[in-house]
Formats: sequence, structure tokens, C-alpha cells
Amino acid sequence: MPDVQDKKTAAGKEPVEIACVECDTKFRLWVPGEMLPEWKKGVRINCVRCGAQYLVKKVADGFDITPVATPAPPERVKVRHEEYEEARPAKGPDSSSESVLIVEDDRLSREMVAASLSELGFRTVPAKNAAEALKAAKAQVVSLIVTDLYLKNPADPASNMDGEELLQKMRSTGFEMPAIVTTGKDIIDDLVLDPKWFELKVKGFIQKGNPFWVEELKLKVKEVLYKG
Repeated sequence: MPDVQDKKTAAGKEPVEIACVECDTKFRLWVPGEMLPEWKKGVRINCVRCGAQYLVKKVADGFDITPVATPAPPERVKVRHEEYEEARPAKGPDSSSESVLIVEDDRLSREMVAASLSELGFRTVPAKNAAEALKAAKAQVVSLIVTDLYLKNPADPASNMDGEELLQKMRSTGFEMPAIVTTGKDIIDDLVLDPKWFELKVKGFIQKGNPFWVEELKLKVKEVLYKG
């Protein structure tokens, strides 16, 4: 059975950490306190990488996680050679040359995002703080920045800038790539409406309190990089 890390958060949410038994991917969900009664009945969750399904139930000492089903293998269809060109799906945008700089102080969240974006064909560049992010951006071409809003960590002397300060530093040193900001704030309307984010080339915000925030991030990354 996958591991669960039992701890509370000051924001009134409980984290559920799932280690997928099918693909060994670890991912985390944040369950708001008001939704816990529903989770006591059981909620079906899919692995963010392979789609394996789990039944997650709230219990007294944390969460009980039970594998339910694994994704069925795709059906193989034989296509005659002369029909291949017509039957072949249209080729999507080529993301192989696009690189995404992931700035996240939480290791598990950083690995979740990196694994999910890698599945889409993007090259990922992880960084645990702003200092690492600046160094990485100077060493290689970066197409997009995905940064957490709150990066400062008193225990890490190198973590002396938050996401907003990082983006300001990026712009002041000539970097023009777009950005997506992730945050644990329950309400992000006050962030979205502030014009400073437009100047910092922020194309969207992803609320990490949503259990499916990584899926939302994947869609936003594709939207930003494919549409420009």
C-alpha cells in the first residue's frame, strides 16, 4: 500500500502523499478541511503519471489508500500500409526543444511537476530556490518559468527571494521568457488582478490547494508554449 505522510497544515488542509505502485511516481494532494467529510466516504484518485486509480479514504489517523485499478493497455489496431497516411493522427506541436525551469522549494512538488512535464516531451530544469534558478537560466535557454510564489526558507541561506522577487530579478537582467506562478493561497483573485504580474510576463496562476493542480499546470504550460 502506498505511503502517506500524516501531517497538518496551517492553512486548514491535510496533505495526502501517494506513491504509485505501478510507476513509482510520488504525488501529493491537499484536501481542504471542509471537504474531509466527503473523503471519509472515499474518493477515487488517478496517478498523475500513469493513470492508475486509488481509493482514498479519510480515517482517524490520516488517510487509507487502496489501489483500485490499473489503466488498460491501448488496443492495437492493424492498419494497411496504403491507409496509414490517412489513418495517422495529426501531429501535435513539437515540444522537444522547449525547456521549462521549475522553481519549487518542496522536493515532492518539484518532482511531481518535472515528471508530468517530462511525460509531455518538455525538457525540465529543476531548481529548489531563486539562486539555483538564476544560475540555470544563465547556463541554458529556458522557454518558460514555473515558480512557486513563496520560496523563502529561513533554514536555507540561499533561499532569500520569493517567486515575485525572482521574476523581478529575471526581468531586470534581460530575461523575457513567460512565467506561470503556483501558490497555496486559497484565493488568488487579488493576485490575478494586480497589473504588476502583466509586467512580469506572468501568464497564469495555479492554485496548489486543488487536488488536480498538476493536471491544470500541464494544460497551462501547453497553452502558454504552444500559443506563445
